[in-house]
Amino acid sequence: MPPGPQAPNETELARFGYRQELNRELGWFSSFALSFSIVAVTTGLFTTYGAGLQTAGPAFIWTWPIVGVGQFLLAMVFAKLARRIPLSGSAYQWTRELGGPNLAWWAGWLMIIQVTAGLAAVCYALASYALPAVGIAASDGNVIAATSLILFSIAAINHSGVKTTSVVNNIMVVAEIVVIVVVGFLLLTLAVVHKTNSFHFLFTHPGPPGGSAFLAPLAASSLMAAWTITGFEGAANLAEETKLPEKRVPFAILSSEIFSVIIGFLILLGFTLAIPSLEAATQDAVPFAYIMNHHFPHLFTTIVMFIIVAEIYACALANSAMLMRVVWAMARDRQLPGSEWLGKISARKVPANSLWLMTVLTALCAWWAKLVIVIAGISGIAAYITYVMVVACALLGTLRIVPRALAAATLIWILICLGALTLPQAARTNVKAMLVLGIVGLCFWWATRKSRAAS
Repeated sequence: MPPGPQAPNETELARFGYRQELNRELGWFSSFALSFSIVAVTTGLFTTYGAGLQTAGPAFIWTWPIVGVGQFLLAMVFAKLARRIPLSGSAYQWTRELGGPNLAWWAGWLMIIQVTAGLAAVCYALASYALPAVGIAASDGNVIAATSLILFSIAAINHSGVKTTSVVNNIMVVAEIVVIVVVGFLLLTLAVVHKTNSFHFLFTHPGPPGGSAFLAPLAASSLMAAWTITGFEGAANLAEETKLPEKRVPFAILSSEIFSVIIGFLILLGFTLAIPSLEAATQDAVPFAYIMNHHFPHLFTTIVMFIIVAEIYACALANSAMLMRVVWAMARDRQLPGSEWLGKISARKVPANSLWLMTVLTALCAWWAKLVIVIAGISGIAAYITYVMVVACALLGTLRIVPRALAAATLIWILICLGALTLPQAARTNVKAMLVLGIVGLCFWWATRKSRAAS
């Protein structure tokens, strides 16, 4: 009997010492939509746009394409690694192949911190926006309770299987793309027709004209893009559930990064040119809603904001799917305490034990931090440290998967981003939290040394 269509994928897994345990059900669009949801361009812009305006004025929008080009270098590195090493666990597995098991453990640990903190931040932000919309006060207790409910609803969807998760995510991504592109074009058109602002307005800033003093605020505002345009490698964590992963996962990584940069810049152009009053926009808690309410009927703005909230939910759903597979991939290699339990697959072919444990831990993370800026900052720092590890291994490792020039340029770029995330005074709390998490990781690393040696 000839082998089925999944035989080549099973052979590829066997080459790395694994067997097919998960269902391969994801196609081109589902793989792309997963990475696009994790990047969550509208979520990032929605939550940081006001800070960008306050820090550097309308001119801050030009940091978006600059960061987008730098992140495209990283996306190319990840796409090449995903093509050659199509395994769940992405950075953990890539570092394992390129730099050995010890570096891989730390890459995996940092990924767990990154996604756990990122998931907590997304759900906390979603709860903070959703509660006032339904007439409930956004007190600390209410937000934490709502965050937990959101997390457990997301876990329930993920528990039902990757097919259900992908269908829900696909629907939300299509709705987001259609609505946001339409709104961006409408605002851009209205701003041009009504001459709300001139094109010169996009280059204005609070500093003196042409003064070098503006460079620091501009650099600070670039963190909006550096925080947002990440996670495009998310599709690689579901490589073992993707058909033809050596082709579809690299496509998802590159296309989600490119599309996020393009659609994000369209949004920035449209909303910024359509600002009716810069002073009012910088003082408004939700400048996106303020701008839309000025140009559109309130009902239209409400519908758009609902779509944005749905997109935030999709981002959380994709992050949860990514997180449980990172934990499962490490547990499969006996890299974590309780690996035998964490590595079990449910009847629906998902790592259910990893899913529910990380859901509880993420809820505790949100309760501990109680500030989106803190948990988002921790996620960003952990992500970029992981990126440095992966790219450095690609540059210095014996396997020549990534061209040396590309790896070197990408490493320089990522080190610049990491410095911007860690050196400012405002980042001290996040850095201290990362040091504590590093010590916790060291304890886990030491506790699992015997099981890792036996694997």
